[in-house]
Amino acid sequence: MNGFVFRCALPAGWQKRRPIGFSVIGRISKKGLSLVGVVIASLGILQGQDVWQWPEGKKAVLSLTFDDARQSQVTQGTALLDKYQAKATFYVVPESMKPVLDGWKEAVANGHEIGNHTLYHPCTGNFTWSRDRALEDYTMARMRAELTATNEQIKELLGVEAESYAYTCGQKFIGRGENTQSYIPLVAELFTSGRGFLDETPNAPEYMDLAQLTGIESDGKDFNEIRTVLEAARETGAWVVLAGHEMSDQGNQTTRLDMLEQLIKYAQDPANGIWLATVREVTSYIQEQRQQQPLSGLKSSLTFHSSYDYGYEADFAKGDPGIYTAPARGKLELAAPGMQADHVAWVKQKGKYGAALEYQKKGDQVLFYKSEQNVAYQRENWDGTISLWLQLDPEHDLEPGYCDPIQITDTDYNDAALWVDFTDKNPRSFRMGVFGDLKVWNPDNIGPNENPDFNNRLVAASNRPFSRDQWTHVVVSYRHLGGEGARADFYINGQLQGTQDNIPEPFTWDLLQSKIFIGLNYVGLIDEVAMFSKSLSGEEVRLLYGLENGVRELY
Repeated sequence: MNGFVFRCALPAGWQKRRPIGFSVIGRISKKGLSLVGVVIASLGILQGQDVWQWPEGKKAVLSLTFDDARQSQVTQGTALLDKYQAKATFYVVPESMKPVLDGWKEAVANGHEIGNHTLYHPCTGNFTWSRDRALEDYTMARMRAELTATNEQIKELLGVEAESYAYTCGQKFIGRGENTQSYIPLVAELFTSGRGFLDETPNAPEYMDLAQLTGIESDGKDFNEIRTVLEAARETGAWVVLAGHEMSDQGNQTTRLDMLEQLIKYAQDPANGIWLATVREVTSYIQEQRQQQPLSGLKSSLTFHSSYDYGYEADFAKGDPGIYTAPARGKLELAAPGMQADHVAWVKQKGKYGAALEYQKKGDQVLFYKSEQNVAYQRENWDGTISLWLQLDPEHDLEPGYCDPIQITDTDYNDAALWVDFTDKNPRSFRMGVFGDLKVWNPDNIGPNENPDFNNRLVAASNRPFSRDQWTHVVVSYRHLGGEGARADFYINGQLQGTQDNIPEPFTWDLLQSKIFIGLNYVGLIDEVAMFSKSLSGEEVRLLYGLENGVRELY
């Protein structure tokens, strides 16, 4: 064969002498677990977890992959695959494609995936044939250059972009001794997936690292051996990625065509519930599902949202959607339905996504929504999240005094309350405050200026990206209020600013008196006020921050 020949197999007879492991299937014997045993043991770890939801209700996934661009892959293998319209992933070395390049072009035209397998197939120098390209002698810069050059050559020869990668000899390191490094992060940067070799378990889609897909050897196996793997994978919804080399009737490092034909028929039988797909197809599906899963958590936990695009009422509310106006913070008993504050305007085209509230000056009148059901309050172990967008220049827009863009409480700022505020003097600090029952944390009701504990409980933002020209996203995510381990996390533009984990006191509300106050002493724009019934994770906060059309996407 012209081009590179890679003798990744060990000497003849090695398989008979190798320890029983994942790629040799047999019964459980006194000598230890065979492949079946390892597969079942590995998949048993996943028992009790929800089975991953594959397309069309499939129970497991199978990907057929082949390495090195061996000639038999296109002179014999693709004909069989095409007979059944089964698609495979081929990890190629560009130079090895050239003697039968037309065959590889036909494979691409028929829908097979082409992946990257480096220019020179470097492996450990313990293989004598790899001494001139030993991974021990590679640097990260050299590996990056080679992987990039491989993609360029694949593009030039076949006109496709290689999105998937297979580690040569299944080895994921470069360098030696103290200078040894994993190049998995590089693969994660350059490709959507990286596949290993001679691994001992299928891939668990809800947990796996796409840059470290397991690859199970298909060379030398018979159909019953592989079927047993698939049957075990079906119990937990796992993804089996088979890795082979030659595709022929017999020979060393060969996936036999008769076995492959039986396997394809089995996988394509609807009764067996197997999705047969390329690595790229499966990876794309998993990435999409992983993005949707956090979104599902946001959707199910949303309790309140006011976009202000259509007025003052909330667009989505588990409770009363209406806004209320009180003549002053100390005259809440005189509150009336509707927006009646003369210092606040509803302004079109100024909002984050549409309209917004504009607080044009500091005013005595206060606006609020009722908390009942809009805030998923519970007396013990209360979880939730507050989200809103602000646009202002604090030093130039705010008038003297403290300012709370949002405050949620049934009494006052220091008694079972959650809020964010700007301090009273320039330069203004922006802070998060979460306080339980006043009579517990401050029984003598000492004023904040005389009480160090008050300021010690606040979390000040280290990043203040506020301006009149851009919107800033603010989130308070709290958990277990009124219970053990109560804490609150403070985020700006998806970045954690700090955590308050000293909230040991109860959090007692008269829920009918509790209110979501908006814009206390505030001057500037407010938009997209939302409440959630769960404590959003950092990933979910960043997802919320990045929603293209705002919270409305959730309902």
